[in-house]
Amino acid sequence: MNYEDLYSALAPLGADLKTAANNIAKFQKAILKDADTGNLSDMKKCLSSIKEASASLEKAISEYEAAASAFDTAAYFSDGDFSRQLVASCEEKGVDVKGEKGLYEMFPYKIRVASDSQEVFMNRKKISSFRPSYIAETIRAGQEKLNKASFKPASFLAELADAYEITCLRSGARFGSSQMLTKIYKNLALMARARKEYDMQAFAFDLARLYAAGPDEWIVSKTGQHYTFGTSRDGKSGIRVLGRTGIETYILTFSAVNTAE
Repeated sequence: MNYEDLYSALAPLGADLKTAANNIAKFQKAILKDADTGNLSDMKKCLSSIKEASASLEKAISEYEAAASAFDTAAYFSDGDFSRQLVASCEEKGVDVKGEKGLYEMFPYKIRVASDSQEVFMNRKKISSFRPSYIAETIRAGQEKLNKASFKPASFLAELADAYEITCLRSGARFGSSQMLTKIYKNLALMARARKEYDMQAFAFDLARLYAAGPDEWIVSKTGQHYTFGTSRDGKSGIRVLGRTGIETYILTFSAVNTAE
């Protein structure tokens, strides 16, 4: 099964649906105007026309409904067609895909396909779409938007270092201890409104760019303090990033380095 086949079948039916609905709106407007001006002759003609348009609309709705109902969404997901087409659509659009069996990462997005319930989640948020090409385009557009955003490693590191220090103080940990990046993020974007404008995905993307800049950029210029990242062994709980050499890594924690050692 392929959603694009359904989409091709719905396209002409959608045109008929739109035409019939527009005709009804046009005749309805004319009828009300005729009532206002007292043009009963034209009103009777328009009433006849709106009946025909209503019949056409009902027919178009039935055909559209029949085509949509014939598409077996349960089989589409259980047979793996949706997942395969999602991966293929991403690859066609130049979106790198990692993962399998319904769990995928198109950095900084994570997609979970729940075949049993025919649901798709992007970063834990349900997506109301069964069209793989649409989801792939949404991911591509999101990545492109993030890539175009200006980024200064030194400025981001300084803010990250401040949030790290706050995280240490709040948890009673010593300066230099490893802190989870997820906790640091909450102290970087303290207000709920700030987290809405600067979500976890944007944070992960900035972390990836800072990581890719290399250790020479992990030094706060004002203080000379060095920082480093801790990695995740299983690759499930960390944030996937690529180093300058293109090697895939999952970072999990952030900490200050004791340069005196």
